[in-house]
Formats: sequence, C-alpha cells, structure tokens
Amino acid sequence: MKTRLPYLALIVLPLAGLTIGRSAALEAGDGTRYRINAARSRLTAQVAVGGVFKGLGHPHVIAIQKFRGEVQANPRITGSGSIRLTIATGSLAEVGKQIKAKDRPKVNRAVHKEALETARFPEAVFKSTQVTVKQAGRQQYNASIRGDLSLHGVTHTVSFPAKVRLQGSRLRAQGGFTLLHSDYGIKRLSAGGGTVKAKSEITVSFDIVADKQ
Repeated sequence: MKTRLPYLALIVLPLAGLTIGRSAALEAGDGTRYRINAARSRLTAQVAVGGVFKGLGHPHVIAIQKFRGEVQANPRITGSGSIRLTIATGSLAEVGKQIKAKDRPKVNRAVHKEALETARFPEAVFKSTQVTVKQAGRQQYNASIRGDLSLHGVTHTVSFPAKVRLQGSRLRAQGGFTLLHSDYGIKRLSAGGGTVKAKSEITVSFDIVADKQ
C-alpha cells in the first residue's frame, strides 16, 4: 500500500508522530513525556477539486480543531519512543478563504455526515510503531515516523517525515504528507451532479507543539 493517508483524516495526522532516541541527542530525561499542546499546534487537510467544471469549484482547507496526545521518549535506546494522537473527527471545520462564510456550514455538514460519518466514527487514532531520528543541526532533527492510523473504521500503516526542534521545554515538529479518500473508504464530496468533485488526494500539514511533562 502507498504511504498516503486521507482527507480530513487528519487526518493526520495528522498528524504527526514524533519519538526520540539518545543517539539523536534529544536531551530528554529518562522516560521523558511531552504532551501535545493543541492550542499551540496546527493540523490542516487540503483537498483540491476536479471534474468537468472544476474551474467553478474551490479547494477546501479543513482545520482539525480538537485533538490530544503525547510523545514518550527513551533516550537510552536508539530511535525508541512512541506517540499516540487522538482526533475528534467532529471538530473538523472548513477554513478556506475561497469558501464563503455562508457556505461553510453546508460544507461542514457534508464532511461530518457524508464523508467522515462522525456519528459512527467519532475519533481517529494514530499510534506510532517505529521512529528514526537523525540530527540535522543544533537541537534540530529529521525524523521518519511509521505507525497505524485508524480512521473511518479502517486501520492502515502509514509513514511520513517530520522536522523536529527542541525549544526549551517544548518539542516542535513540522511536516506534511498525502493520503487518499479510497484508502479509508471515505466518500469524495461533489457538487453539480458530479461535475465538480473532490480529488482523491488529501494533503495534510502539521505544526505540532508538545510540552515536557
């Protein structure tokens, strides 16, 4: 399977899993935990449109507004650690500047009821299974993350890179990846009898901030 995830999955995302080992010089204490700070973090999913009249449509930018999780690091073992991220799928909301404010509630309803079916699947969960970290500079690291994403009742293994920085007692990770609606059985939303339709690819971006516990 391709290492791509889906729309709103955020999807994602998140959305972002980081773990750290001593060899990467992430200066954490033994068994250090970092709790994800949702108020300072950002998770978004962008979906372009296609179809015969794609010029009449607009790309969607979906923000994931409620999520929680933590990073567990063990500096004694190279590349060890874990992350668990849980997303409230009902918190996804259209924030694209090209979508008029009056149209956003309609888009959100379609995302929740038709695409993600949030009443049946209220959460999406990412659990890391493997992380590789290499130092890229002073308190800067390149991480390769692999794990299981459970979304819309389906679980697949996904992998993606992240750039990690230590900022005092905070850890910050930034990056992005692509996923597919079809991988998780998510309906692609359309309009005009299908003449304008969401593309299969979903581009997820993350900027995750986690506080040392």
